[in-house]
Amino acid sequence: MCSLSKKKMSYLHLIDEAIGLLNTEIRLIEWRVKYPEQLKQRIEKQNLSPLYLADKTTLINIMEVISGLFLTKNIVYQNGKPAYLVDLAKAFEWLFNIKISDCHQKHEDVIKRKPGKLTEFLDGLAELIRKEHEKKGYR
Repeated sequence: MCSLSKKKMSYLHLIDEAIGLLNTEIRLIEWRVKYPEQLKQRIEKQNLSPLYLADKTTLINIMEVISGLFLTKNIVYQNGKPAYLVDLAKAFEWLFNIKISDCHQKHEDVIKRKPGKLTEFLDGLAELIRKEHEKKGYR
């Protein structure tokens, strides 16, 4: 019975995510109808990010960072609600000029990795910061 309720909870979470995404899309459509000129100008002014991933950086590494940020719930909308995984993935897509298809599946791929590889990229980032800390003589 306990596992059934956990399964229901995960489905409810996915449904909440889907409803949030649909609400966002509906708001965008309403704004496009209500303010067509302003949105057209904004889209035309939106620049491409000057940043790209180095060839050795994989999307699963970036998804590890996105998943970690998503799970902290520290990235929020103006209303204070935690950002949806989809929106975080879209932000990284823009930031690094990449395409993350099916971010929910990639998030799940990160979560289900073997324990030794679970946070391999994040652990590497932490190690780089520690080395820089030591190199600069901070104690």
